[in-house]
Amino acid sequence: MSEANKEQFLQSVMENFPESSECLRCTKWNYKKLEFNFFDEEEEKKYSVNKEKLLAAIPLIFTDKWGKGLTKVPANLLQDTEVLEDWLCEADAWDFDAFIQLAIFGEVIYG
Repeated sequence: MSEANKEQFLQSVMENFPESSECLRCTKWNYKKLEFNFFDEEEEKKYSVNKEKLLAAIPLIFTDKWGKGLTKVPANLLQDTEVLEDWLCEADAWDFDAFIQLAIFGEVIYG
């Protein structure tokens, strides 16, 4: 998977925040730098993610860390632009929030 495909994936997913905040509330965002702050109201903790953390979360969407109730991730998601666009049309706020949880916790703990 190319860096350009990873970048496209991140930009496409993260442009859904703050609206797609479900379990973690997005409180600050910089789309250009891919820097975001989140607040966990249940634990009353603040978290921040940046491009490096988001990139590290990408491989996790292809593992059992991606919840069974989430939109299925095709194996070729990041190799085929059409597949990526189709997945983004099917995905919803729960999927995007789960991705943030992977970036913060390394697993989906809420939802």
